[in-house]
Parts: sequence; C-alpha cells; structure tokens
Amino acid sequence: MKALQAAKTSPVARQCQQALNNISVQHAVKLYWVPGHAGVRGNEIADGLARSGSGQRFIGPEPCFGVSRQNIRKKMKRWMRNQHLALWRGPCSAQRQAQELISGPDLATGARLLSFNRTQTRAVIGLLTGHNTLRRHLHVMGLDDNPTCRKCGTEEETSAHVLCECEALASLRYAHLGSFFLDPEDIRVLGMGAIWNFVKGTGLL
Repeated sequence: MKALQAAKTSPVARQCQQALNNISVQHAVKLYWVPGHAGVRGNEIADGLARSGSGQRFIGPEPCFGVSRQNIRKKMKRWMRNQHLALWRGPCSAQRQAQELISGPDLATGARLLSFNRTQTRAVIGLLTGHNTLRRHLHVMGLDDNPTCRKCGTEEETSAHVLCECEALASLRYAHLGSFFLDPEDIRVLGMGAIWNFVKGTGLL
C-alpha cells in the first residue's frame, strides 16, 4: 500500500493506481493490509502463485525488469573507459611519445585541462604528446633544419629533453617541478598546473 504513494516515481505503482481507478468507476474498492503467512486463504493462494511464477522461465521481451538510468550511465562510462584503455594500450597505438610522459586516460587530468584557457591547453597537451613547435618535431616535419635545443645547444629539442634533461632549464625545473632533473615516469604524476608554469617559463612554446 505504501508503494502507491510512490506512483509519481514508480511506473509499476502508477499502473497499479490506474488499474484501481478503472475498477472503482463501477465498483466500490477497499484496500486492506493482510499479514503474510497468517492463514488467510486468498493471501496463501497469492503467495503460492508468486513462488510458482518465479520458478518458471520468463517469456516475453527482455529485460524483464527495468534498468535504472544510473545503471545505464555507469555501464556506458565503464564501456567507454575500457575502449579508451584498449586503444591506448593496443599494439596499433600511434601514441609513442605521449605514452612516454602520460600514464593513460584520466578523468581528473581531463577536467583540469578543461579548466585551462586555449593557450594553456595547447601548450601543455602539445608538450606531453610531442605534437608541438619544438625543434625536433618541426625538423621531422621538414620545417626546421636544426633539431638542436635552443637552450642548451647539445641535445635534440624534444618534449622529454625539455621536461626532464635540459641542463639550461634545471633551475626552472626545480622551481616548478620540484627537481633539477626528472625521469619520464616522474612527469606522469605531476599536476597540469605545475607543467603549465614550467612550460610558460621556458618560453619555448
């Protein structure tokens, strides 16, 4: 009987309420609460039919029970996350440079990047993925003859070199990233804000 009070939110309760309203048009309808397993013949018959029905194979369109929107959203998010991970880790992945500096898909990192303006987002994503205007990348595309780092002049100017190894950027690296020199694995756990401040300080992007 309490379920009828949830008719605004429960489709089944709404159907029951509508059925009662239809019956009451020509008949006087009264609802009584009957305790279960108390020897009431009609209630015992109903319990028996319910047990018998639950043990039989369901016949009809699937699913036989409603699926909540929350459950659907959860399953969709899990499916998308698994698909994303499969593409990221798959043997055909073309994200070699990105995988060196990024641990993988991460919702928190994505949300942080979405809070950046366009200039910040382009610089940080470009540095982490290797698709940027550093000399090495421009040299590979045939847009620069010299791939050497503009800061130290000794190594190729790549994302990993700038973030981890360049001696000319050691002090700046320590100020923003916490260490004079880093390994690529260390970059994977850094905050996007710290990386942006470092990138901005280099003046390279």
